[in-house]
Amino acid sequence: MQAPHVSATRDVWHTKHDGRLASLDGLRGLAALTVFLFHGWLYTMPRPDASDRSSPADYAAHELRLGLVAFFVLSGFLLSRPWFAAALEGRQPPDLRRYLRARVARIAPAYYAALLGSIVLLWGLAGTPGLRLPPASELPLFFVFAQNFSPSSVMKLNPPMWSLAVEVSFYALLPILGWLAVRMPARRRAQALIPLALLVLGVLYNWSIAGRGLGMTFSRTLAAMLPYFALGMLGALALHGRAIGSRARRTLIAGGLALVVADATVKAVVEANGLDTGLYLAILRDLPSGLGFALVIGAVAATPRSRILGGRVLASLGAISYGVYLWHVPILVFMRGHGLLPLDPVLGTLAALGPVLAVSSLSWLALERPIIVWARERNARARESTLRPVPVPVSGGGGDRRSGGREVSTIRT
Repeated sequence: MQAPHVSATRDVWHTKHDGRLASLDGLRGLAALTVFLFHGWLYTMPRPDASDRSSPADYAAHELRLGLVAFFVLSGFLLSRPWFAAALEGRQPPDLRRYLRARVARIAPAYYAALLGSIVLLWGLAGTPGLRLPPASELPLFFVFAQNFSPSSVMKLNPPMWSLAVEVSFYALLPILGWLAVRMPARRRAQALIPLALLVLGVLYNWSIAGRGLGMTFSRTLAAMLPYFALGMLGALALHGRAIGSRARRTLIAGGLALVVADATVKAVVEANGLDTGLYLAILRDLPSGLGFALVIGAVAATPRSRILGGRVLASLGAISYGVYLWHVPILVFMRGHGLLPLDPVLGTLAALGPVLAVSSLSWLALERPIIVWARERNARARESTLRPVPVPVSGGGGDRRSGGREVSTIRT
């Protein structure tokens, strides 16, 4: 979930250290904050239950869950860009080893640290409201990102981790999609067939499971989330090689936010009034919000100097957002289990905010950033070794590397 490299400018908060775009980091930080606020509301209930909504504030708090959709769209947008660039410009596609090294370095160390931390913090707190522990025999599933495939482990221990299993599945699928992309015609319309196919497949899958009571092992899968990744990929494809004016960017952001708000409002009104919409909402899920986030992300990616999203506070929050996402529920539940969490959504969220930011910052500074830098340096050395000129001996002349005054060599790509 890293942004592409952007050349440095004098303003360090509008460009990005370590090749990350500050504005997209700010957007990532906002998404993590909304998920944290959603769980702050949920875990301060007397009996945590997301379906227990009795006031407009409850319905509004419930829709903060949409921040998760933004993460899926952002992953589709950022990770597909190099493949589409290679396909449209006739360049070499991303090297698979370097791609895998970067993905493992970004996701795995912090994930395993949070997984072990969740076990240490929560395993002795059985009976705490909101805490659902898997059987000990199911814990190995978490270590191979397979917890979503068992009813006994899905959404247990540290519930937000279900989305990491979906992300890893997308990481495994993307090189196959990229392989297809570079073998298709180098035209934007032809390339769009790939994400459009994913979008259709995802909607058809959700239609096939809607209303059948199949449980979360079917609804918390990559197949169910494909439309969100596909929308991000479409955004990346549409933006490639195009400049967007300031007026168009503002229009995209306003339209995208309007779609997200409209989607959240419709769902809140339907739930509050018990309206029967058939299976439409179960099939479409949060597709309007996914489209809205794709518009916003595309506009933000074309605006590297956003004063708000690229500012110090949100860009810093974005840098530690992965840690915030991984650690906030274990900290909320741990505090509740020890009587340290006020059972008020505002006070409880504020009480947990400090510990969450502290642990997330430690995760970023001591674990995530050093490993990301190591992986980037390894990838840079590997890239240089493949581009280094290799002399080709020329027959005659004692092995002189020059022929007719020109140096003869080959470049390995």
